[in-house]
Amino acid sequence: MSDDLESRLAFVREFAQTSPYYKAMGMSIVEIEDRRAVLRVEIQDAHLNADGIVHGGVLPAIADGAMGNALRTLRGEAAQVFTVEASLQYLRPVTGGSLLAEGRVVQSGRRISFADVEIRDEASGKTVARGTGVFVIQDKG
Repeated sequence: MSDDLESRLAFVREFAQTSPYYKAMGMSIVEIEDRRAVLRVEIQDAHLNADGIVHGGVLPAIADGAMGNALRTLRGEAAQVFTVEASLQYLRPVTGGSLLAEGRVVQSGRRISFADVEIRDEASGKTVARGTGVFVIQDKG
């Protein structure tokens, strides 16, 4: 693995570990490599709606995090990643346990990038949602 790639991956790990939002959501990176990131989320009571299932707004947050971190591996701390558009299809309800969200870079240009995501129930391996996103990657500075 090149030193440049290693420094980009280290940045993504640090980004996730120090994010107040990730801490509040219970998200952490469990796998990271070039163009791919997997987040784990332990379902908390605060994630549930009044019917006892994960609120519909939680899954897009997880999906965005996984796709954004996959894109962060491309340029590391040299750039910021901004979501332009995201789409998510809900396939089955979730009531507890933990989820794994795997984000992958589909294509990345000079400014616009595309990613996809699959969210699975960690225990069963069943896909609970899948989606896509369009992002802008902008140089810092």
